[in-house]
Amino acid sequence: ERKRYSLVIKEQFNNWGLSNSEQQVALLLLKGLSLKEISTVRDTKEMTVRQQASSIYSKSGLIGRHEFSAWFLEDFLT
Repeated sequence: ERKRYSLVIKEQFNNWGLSNSEQQVALLLLKGLSLKEISTVRDTKEMTVRQQASSIYSKSGLIGRHEFSAWFLEDFLT
């Protein structure tokens, strides 16, 4: 079940046109990491992660981390 859900997430990221870097950041956002934690894990500047997160929200048409996470959780709640 978990692997299937991972594939659904990856497919949605592709549908939104997220770059590979954006997909990595998006997955870490879904896992609940802060922007600072993501920058440490990815060995990049926090401002870069902030810009990527903004791009992710823009491409997905969602407003912020909470709405982004909720979009994926909705399937579990219905």
